[in-house]
Amino acid sequence: MILRDPVHGLIAFEGPVEAIVLRLLDTPEVQRLRRIRALGAASLAFPGAEHSRFAHAIGSAHVMKRYLQRVGRFEGDLTPADRVDDDHARVALAAALLHDLGHGPYSHTFEAVLPGALAHEEWTSRILLDPDTEVHQVLRSIDPQAPAVVERLIHGEHPVPHLARAVSGTFDVDRCDYLLRDSHMTGVRYGLLDLDWLLGSLRLDVRPGAHAASLTVDGEKGLTAVEGFFLARLYMYRQVYLHKAVRAAEAVLRALFARLAALGPQPGTPAPLAVLLAGGTIDTRAYLDLDDHALESALRAWCDSSDPQLAVLARRLRERRLFKTLRLHRGVSPQLAATRLHEVLTASGVPTELGSIDRIEIDAYIEDEALMVRSGARLERLLDASPVLHGLSREAFVHYRAIFPPEAREAVRAAMADLADLH
Repeated sequence: MILRDPVHGLIAFEGPVEAIVLRLLDTPEVQRLRRIRALGAASLAFPGAEHSRFAHAIGSAHVMKRYLQRVGRFEGDLTPADRVDDDHARVALAAALLHDLGHGPYSHTFEAVLPGALAHEEWTSRILLDPDTEVHQVLRSIDPQAPAVVERLIHGEHPVPHLARAVSGTFDVDRCDYLLRDSHMTGVRYGLLDLDWLLGSLRLDVRPGAHAASLTVDGEKGLTAVEGFFLARLYMYRQVYLHKAVRAAEAVLRALFARLAALGPQPGTPAPLAVLLAGGTIDTRAYLDLDDHALESALRAWCDSSDPQLAVLARRLRERRLFKTLRLHRGVSPQLAATRLHEVLTASGVPTELGSIDRIEIDAYIEDEALMVRSGARLERLLDASPVLHGLSREAFVHYRAIFPPEAREAVRAAMADLADLH
């Protein structure tokens, strides 16, 4: 099979090992990912951000294929425990394709705004291990242990350590695809890491006395690509993932779900979502019925709700009339900010549950002790080899805003002026 992809160009899955990808693509659980936006509400800020988890899954499997091709060049230098045979390769391709299987509607947004929601990784595990799902049956047809092996590999556990890190690690195939894909589809150029150079600089080194081969990067060829990866990740958080309109949209949806939970079952609410909002549990079959289409149909129904607050919140999302935000000084106490916001909303006659303080701290550098830099015969830690990464390791990006309905905008700005960054 050959596909055209806007990020990677032509993508091909051919031969007996890669046939597992084709079989898994035809399962309803993977096809459901076509109906899950990768960036959730980000299309409200970036009109092109309509790409799906399905496209990202294929891209991740493609990057895994390239990784396997790269490390295959070093097979002759590795111990048997570090070599990737056909069975390992099959499982790795499956894990790359299926790693996001458990995402709900609007991807990360769903688990962030639904009270008590299970993480998508937990749902991925449940779907893979459920004998009634087709992905489980396809994997089991190649090996009875394959569903469990793929499930553990997605969580970064496998007898071949470097393969586990390729699926769940600092430079895993997931990040290598989504940074490129999200950057391309949003029209933002900050996430364009040099994947070709990064893969081309990777090595597997066997050091005396070590239990497993070490994944290294050629200092002369690859260090700049590694630095670019971390900068791309940081810039995408600052410019896209934590964009004020994206966070405002999530705040509206969070308030909407809270209202639904308080009201009880409402017309148009998908049955699985109604159970989750009531604090109940659902099985994988019910969870798989939830996707963007189901949520958007429900939003349309909620617009006609007899409850005015629910109807207004639903219309806000459908018509992109989002909450407003006010950037706060980094050193302001979140408790103080929340108290002040509560006071001004109360004085303005605005329901206080519609306001929130949104504070997220993102580390600019993720420590990765497993990846080393080779400079001639010497191996160094990334931080020791790169002044850029050493500097990044000391920095954290803080996204800090008050979020509130637009009718309270002037009152909030006046009452919180001493806490805000108005520049």
